[in-house]
Amino acid sequence: MVCFVDLQPKFKLITMKKLLMAVLVMAGLSVQAQVKVENGPALENDRDSKMNRMLGGDDNSFYCYRIKTRGKGTSFFVEKYSKKTLKAEFSKEITVEDAEGTKIEDVEYAAGSVFIFRREFIKKSGEMVLYYQNVSSKGVVSNKMVEITTIKSDHYEFVDFDICANPSKTKFLVKACHKANKTAKYSTDFMLLEASTMKISWTKTVNEKLSGSNGFWSGAAAAIFGVAVNTEDLGFIGMFLDDADNMFYCSTTKAKGAGEKEKRYTLNLGSFSAGSTTPMTAILGFDQDYYVSDIEFSQTKDNEVVIGGFLKDVIERKGRDLVQVGIFSFRVNKSDLKINSKAIKIFDDKILKALESTPAKSKRYKYKLDYIFSVGSDVYYVGEQYEWWVQQRSSSYGYAGTSSSTYEYEYMDVIVAKLNSKGEFEWVKNAPLRNHVSLTGYPHVFKQYLAYATSKNIYILCDEHPKNMERYEKADFEPKDLKTVSGIHGSNFVSTAISVTDGKITHQLVFENKDYCFAPIQERNMQFMPPEDTEIFVPSSNNELFIYTEDRGRDRFSRIILE
Repeated sequence: MVCFVDLQPKFKLITMKKLLMAVLVMAGLSVQAQVKVENGPALENDRDSKMNRMLGGDDNSFYCYRIKTRGKGTSFFVEKYSKKTLKAEFSKEITVEDAEGTKIEDVEYAAGSVFIFRREFIKKSGEMVLYYQNVSSKGVVSNKMVEITTIKSDHYEFVDFDICANPSKTKFLVKACHKANKTAKYSTDFMLLEASTMKISWTKTVNEKLSGSNGFWSGAAAAIFGVAVNTEDLGFIGMFLDDADNMFYCSTTKAKGAGEKEKRYTLNLGSFSAGSTTPMTAILGFDQDYYVSDIEFSQTKDNEVVIGGFLKDVIERKGRDLVQVGIFSFRVNKSDLKINSKAIKIFDDKILKALESTPAKSKRYKYKLDYIFSVGSDVYYVGEQYEWWVQQRSSSYGYAGTSSSTYEYEYMDVIVAKLNSKGEFEWVKNAPLRNHVSLTGYPHVFKQYLAYATSKNIYILCDEHPKNMERYEKADFEPKDLKTVSGIHGSNFVSTAISVTDGKITHQLVFENKDYCFAPIQERNMQFMPPEDTEIFVPSSNNELFIYTEDRGRDRFSRIILE
């Protein structure tokens, strides 16, 4: 990946490391590669056991969640690995009753344990029950599911859960949006759970529907049960729990005067303090109404919460529609939700050209913010540009015929924006990403890259077509010249380092995907796809990252060391 805005990006190939080192030693100089890789040993896992997600961990180990769907039934595993040896310390199977209406909702790491959240709809009594099971750091699996909450409803479709942990991984925030029956009105409960005891400390209720595409079940229900879910028009777009038990959530409502086809919305912020019973609310206003599909939260040391995301506006007019795309940031006081500062950066023609955003394509492109990093007094926003469409296929045999459809995803770029200490967007850079993914069942965004911030650089690491390396060396290359990766074998795993000071780009080949390859997607079964914000790596101290690599069922972990 390289930023198109820089005309002469710098390149380093670790395949030439020895030659470069020899030359520099003779010249009395020294050099150190920005990104190093240390591969762990091959793991003795069942080849049908797929990595679903990588979880967090402590200073010495990290955890993973796997699913095996081939053979007799479906098996679920929680595994622990040593950060030093990259070998497994244990692999424990989690027993899941194969009952209709029982599904795993989420898997989270907190307080030294892995928690498996699952939901069960009991049709006879008209109840949706949320349970948990946990696996301790010693590999002890709890013997039974423990009830967290029970919600009365006459249909599984009317209950939606979302779960997140606080930054210190000591507590959980559970959101339950529900209604009793078809004619009833929705309400939303927020529950705070202590991870050490899994007891509910408090429950806050909002008398409105806060349900959106962030929850896995809404997508699964659409795919499995045929429930009509328009994920773009649902109001809830994110929530956050800080370490002082203050919780925040964002939703969108259609802007006044917006037509049926116009995607113009108002962005709303709600908050509960630990001792409050009614929410504080505020409108995060722009100079005009934009469409915001998702957001990310962060916080400062000054009793502020940071809300950032991409915005988009399509102004329909005769001749050619006008499309505006950009990025925004709000710094909001936690105690009264007063907006302390806001910044909006509408992408100019230069960056839109670099993003290959032609007038025809710009209406189709979607944007998703994945990370907010604080480095010193500056804040960096990292997200992705992509598009998806439905590919219909049909076949006929005599008078009979069949049809099927797939969701085609084209991941086009990673976008990095710097918000300086003055509260202004100083620059916007893009690292081209060209990955094509086909899915069956229902639409689902997979993060095709990972990002990490050090004191010197913002790193973007992903798979890349090998021929693109040659194109980056040409100062006048066009974005349309880049080739797209549709499979991991034969691609390159590359790093783009973007300087936090001036945005200068350094591009590096980390390793070639010949056998063991960086694997951003493993689980494609629509019943078990991880949430869209699931990470595909585990960070550690000293700027180390742990990634998963696989080779047609064989697998191992690798340690990535950043400058």
